[in-house]
Amino acid sequence: MNKLILLSVVVAVATGINVSPSTGVEQKAPCQTAEQWEGRASEWDHVQGRNNRFLISFDGIGMRKRVIEEKKSFMPGRRFYEYIMEYKTNKMYTINMNLGTCTVSTLKQPWQNHTIPSDATLEDEYEMGDPGSGLNVQEWSDRLPARRSESWIGIYTPKTENGGCWPVVEVFTDDTTDPPVSLTTRFFDITPGIKNMSVFIPPPSCNQNVEIVVENVENSGPIYTFYNYIKSWF
Repeated sequence: MNKLILLSVVVAVATGINVSPSTGVEQKAPCQTAEQWEGRASEWDHVQGRNNRFLISFDGIGMRKRVIEEKKSFMPGRRFYEYIMEYKTNKMYTINMNLGTCTVSTLKQPWQNHTIPSDATLEDEYEMGDPGSGLNVQEWSDRLPARRSESWIGIYTPKTENGGCWPVVEVFTDDTTDPPVSLTTRFFDITPGIKNMSVFIPPPSCNQNVEIVVENVENSGPIYTFYNYIKSWF
């Protein structure tokens, strides 16, 4: 064992601090993210070799999410979508922004708040950016020492004056699916609260002769992208 880690463990035992033997980091209770927030995300899909950008509105009180693809890509024929997910009614509205059409799907997954899992392991704490003027962050994972390797890593700010900790970067992998999943997502321009709650109201096209599709959202959808796996960390 590394001498520095061993020394940290010895000091922790003597002082009663809970330290992970595998990381040598003092284990703290994960903080909770704010219940309502908006922001942007840039996702790199390592499997498809594609970058996607999204605008996100998250309402933990009303159990709703809205994800809209930013039109940063100019690939010929590519379609862009807006997703409104209502977990109280178990419905997801998929709006084709190119055609103005809407499809209604049934959500089968239970609601999950966007927060650090209660059993997450604190891997490290460090400063990102310039020394002395960077961003202090905590790195968490779903790794369980001696039982499970990590499939999720989340870099979050510690609890702030705005009443929560905020996501900075998240990595998610799953090799049990076909195709496998490997995503790195950066979060930025996050603001607490929601400026306009009407963003969760589906457009009129969703109420006019729409096709009701019952499906498992995890394995379906118009494109293989962020919204399929948003439940994994939200």
